[in-house]
Amino acid sequence: MSNTKTDQRVKLTIQILQNALIKCMLENHISKISVKRICEIAGINRSTFYSHFQDQYDLLDYTCNEVIENIKKYMDEYPNEIKPISHSSLTRILDYVKEDADLFNALLSDNSDLDIQKKIMKEFITYQPYNGLDLRTKEYFYAYGQAGCISIIQKWLKDGMPETTARMAEIILHALDKGINRL
Repeated sequence: MSNTKTDQRVKLTIQILQNALIKCMLENHISKISVKRICEIAGINRSTFYSHFQDQYDLLDYTCNEVIENIKKYMDEYPNEIKPISHSSLTRILDYVKEDADLFNALLSDNSDLDIQKKIMKEFITYQPYNGLDLRTKEYFYAYGQAGCISIIQKWLKDGMPETTARMAEIILHALDKGINRL
């Protein structure tokens, strides 16, 4: 058997496990999900699960890291310079969110781990030009921005994504830059 065929099987197995985890998380908190239940839904033996992951949290973390890598593909690149996220980058990221709505409904829901949500949102608001503010105050604004982004995207997903991704990018960037005044 070739390594390519083995690699494809491993990728397929992990994808099946991820899909099962997402299905479970749409109904239950991660702490209430067992490896046994994930394997039942996936149609995979627990020994196969454990050959790839330690537990459901490890699978969740793996899934989160994969999402972050995907988000990074949509980001504008600024060599040697930190810039705020652009409207076009955020629109592309929201296109990804819309394409994989179940995944993001699960990861950004109350059924997920709050640290996972923050880790993902950190990619959305990597930098905002809060010039003139001391570091401590900037940290408050970043925390507010992360929580705000999570809430906005959760509502958009829950409502069935009626606004375009471009409009949602506009709303999020406006909220990060100017708050809710003058919208």
